[in-house]
Amino acid sequence: MLTIATGKEVALLLFHTPTKYGSDRFRQIFIDHWAQWWDYRREEIPADQRAYVQKMVEKMMGCRNPQCGYARYVCPKCYEERIVPFSCKTRFCPSCGKVRTDEWVNCISQELLDVPHLHLTLTIAKELRRYFDRGRSLLRLLLTTAADAVRRVIAVTCGDIRVGLVYTCHTFGRDLVFKPHVHLIMTKGGLDKDGIWVDIDSIPGGRLAATWRYLLCKRLRQLHPHDGQLRRVIDNLYRKRRGLQVYTDSFYPKGVAAASYIGRYMGHPPLAMSHLTLYDGRQVRFWYKETATGLRRDVALSALDFISLIVKHIPPKGMQLMRHAGLYARNTKAKWAEKVRLALDAIRRQFPLFDLNPFAKSFDPLTWRERFKASFGQDPLQCPNCQTIMELVEIWEPERRYIWMKRWLETHRRRKLAADALRCLLAARPKKYKQLGFAFL
Repeated sequence: MLTIATGKEVALLLFHTPTKYGSDRFRQIFIDHWAQWWDYRREEIPADQRAYVQKMVEKMMGCRNPQCGYARYVCPKCYEERIVPFSCKTRFCPSCGKVRTDEWVNCISQELLDVPHLHLTLTIAKELRRYFDRGRSLLRLLLTTAADAVRRVIAVTCGDIRVGLVYTCHTFGRDLVFKPHVHLIMTKGGLDKDGIWVDIDSIPGGRLAATWRYLLCKRLRQLHPHDGQLRRVIDNLYRKRRGLQVYTDSFYPKGVAAASYIGRYMGHPPLAMSHLTLYDGRQVRFWYKETATGLRRDVALSALDFISLIVKHIPPKGMQLMRHAGLYARNTKAKWAEKVRLALDAIRRQFPLFDLNPFAKSFDPLTWRERFKASFGQDPLQCPNCQTIMELVEIWEPERRYIWMKRWLETHRRRKLAADALRCLLAARPKKYKQLGFAFL
């Protein structure tokens, strides 16, 4: 039985682990400094989340490493081999985050109504961030409170209508500082009790901000009734009427566009790899565009400080940060789908030029082979020698070892070793020279 990966096999890898000066600086920073950071700074992570955070980071560092699992492909004609390492499939990984986002957008686009959507952003005050940093379970409170605040405002301004809501919690800002806030997309309209589609012009930002401030502060006080410092912070926020801001200006004419936007927050790591400009083994440099001024800000810090910024944004284990409510609720979406279709058909009959499709168009998810062909223009399973499509012959994982293997694989290996040995033997033999014949006239 062969080992996991020999030197020749590593050279045949479809995806390789880049060096610290390659394009994937993000992963290399953790490979070089994670052990040191864990020894000296793991207290920065809440005690109940340390094991989960360590597991996620280790999976990200082992992404596309053959020592963490691989699939072996063999050409049936010339016996050329190729090893495809497994990816980690975590959203913390910069390379897997894009795939995760595309798959989620494709899935949610099958459920979103192809109607205009509004995008709302609900933030919290700087003084309240440390409470959410110490207790990550409060992020659930942030999500439920945001949805309740939107429902209350809609009930007051538009009446008793049911809208579709998809919302998620975002813990990082552009500067990577811990800034928990909620991104929410909602249908620009809803169904009333009679099944008629009612359009919503806009959401009043002032009323929503006041409702959001009231509900969140009230629930925080109920959770911490004896915290005098929290009470003083909340009283100060009410007196100055600042913090807990709401932004309601974003608008998307189609559901797919809204899903693509919010999908970025669900799938990608806190920092885009294009913004990570330098890593020399000790120092990290990245840039971001300041929201208020639009100017570029360059940040230089040590690798340990960079890891401290990043790991804060790994969500707690088991927490569902993407929620669906109203017309998009998981348990009732099938019931409301037919009612929405009838309501939109009634609008089309009344206004023939009013083009609304009941559901957004979606596409089948791509396999890793199809994504590779789309990105690089070549088939990763096509043999470079005879152009034959390679066959899957083996799957290996470090925990379960060889979990699947074709029966003829060992015979193939023996034949290949024998053919290589014969080729080397023939090449090593001295060449025989033929006697030249001369003809005399």
